[in-house]
Amino acid sequence: MAEPLDPFAAATEVARRIREREVTPLEVARFYRDRVDRLNDRLNAIVWLDDAFLDRAERAIRELADGRDLPPFFGVPIAVKDVQNVAGQPNTKSSLAVTDTPQEHGDLFVERLLAAGFTPIGRSASSELAATPTTESIKHGVTRNPWHPEVSPAGSSGGSAAAIAAGMVPAATATDGAGSIRLPASACGLVGLKPTRGLLPQQVPNWEGSSVDGVLTRTVADTAAILDVVAAPDPYAWTVTATPPPAYSRALDDDPARQRIALLLRAPGGVEVDAECVAATREVADRLARDGHEIVEVAPTIAESPAIDLYRRFVGPAGSHLLDYDLSQPMQPGVRARLRLVEDMSVRDYVRAVAGLKRLTRDLVRPWVEDFAVLLTPTSAVRTPLHGVVTHEHNHPDQGQPTLKAVGAFASWVNVAGLPAISLPTHTDSRGAPLGVQLVGGPFAEASLLRLGRRLERQYGWPDRRPAGF
Repeated sequence: MAEPLDPFAAATEVARRIREREVTPLEVARFYRDRVDRLNDRLNAIVWLDDAFLDRAERAIRELADGRDLPPFFGVPIAVKDVQNVAGQPNTKSSLAVTDTPQEHGDLFVERLLAAGFTPIGRSASSELAATPTTESIKHGVTRNPWHPEVSPAGSSGGSAAAIAAGMVPAATATDGAGSIRLPASACGLVGLKPTRGLLPQQVPNWEGSSVDGVLTRTVADTAAILDVVAAPDPYAWTVTATPPPAYSRALDDDPARQRIALLLRAPGGVEVDAECVAATREVADRLARDGHEIVEVAPTIAESPAIDLYRRFVGPAGSHLLDYDLSQPMQPGVRARLRLVEDMSVRDYVRAVAGLKRLTRDLVRPWVEDFAVLLTPTSAVRTPLHGVVTHEHNHPDQGQPTLKAVGAFASWVNVAGLPAISLPTHTDSRGAPLGVQLVGGPFAEASLLRLGRRLERQYGWPDRRPAGF
């Protein structure tokens, strides 16, 4: 008998089929739960399953029968990254050092997703405390990439990425403090948008707002539609945006305006860039030029600033201390060392670092305001590493960490600048693993990035690609 759904269907398509009564919410829930049950042992992408998932789907059938207005993603399953709060669920941040006591309240971002109709199926794996661009932890083990068994799904949102890539869920949440949405998107053949700092609601902006929430999806249209339901202004926020964001889905109907696009192929800090990453990005630049955009190559100094050092030395490590930890529990040495970075940090050190960060990022953002509209780069300076490489280097900083530095060379500084950036899975590397490019826009230029992404999606056709065996 034919399956009721295509496991690789877009979230918007699943929502449409439920809304038009082609499938019931319970059929959808059983379909994806069955795929998790059959496939997760191979991937270790979902690390906690919500026992109430199928019960919620049964209740949704009754809501359908009532004829009430339905939210846009009514009955669509979603996985939640194991660092984000859902009321009633544990949030151990994939660490043995964090309690598994159920959370009393959900994150504002997650609450908006649930209000939009999404149904949480469970929690997706992260690296411990989301501290590394990989998805390996003592608590949950190694998460596998559906596209290649030896290649990492990157991280720290690799569990979310692997689950979508294998057709276990149509969408999943993610966070990005140094590339953790964009790197897994590149590794797993997905679309990953890191929003502008402050666009989406956060109860407490982590890492001075440089770590943001977001989603991973298969299509640009899904990302735009989800952004539509989570990006409304938060009237209770510490800083309230002056104007409501645009309707991102409607913006996709317009062709991208001809723009000045900067091309960055040399990595900041002198990091060597893999030839396949360079070739993929240059090929995308050529396509954009044929579409009428002006392409200008820029030097890596555009992404270099003392603000980045302040972020790495002070703001990022200090942000990890929003929780108390049971330090008697096993913990990866690199994560423990990160927590210890703040032991000798004074209040004066931190306050001055934050002030410097905010002052210096004005210059980091300036080129997007004055010189060009979009920056095109590889998502990473290297092809996605094999399992264990990044974790080993993170735990042994004395060995130089060449791969770890290369992985985040084009991604992490964007968080310091607070700019929006999207990774698009335009290419496949010589191993058969996905390979992405990154577009970085000016402040609150998400609509422009999504339009460009939609155009490239139609040219490259990545939503039609499938990992073998899934």
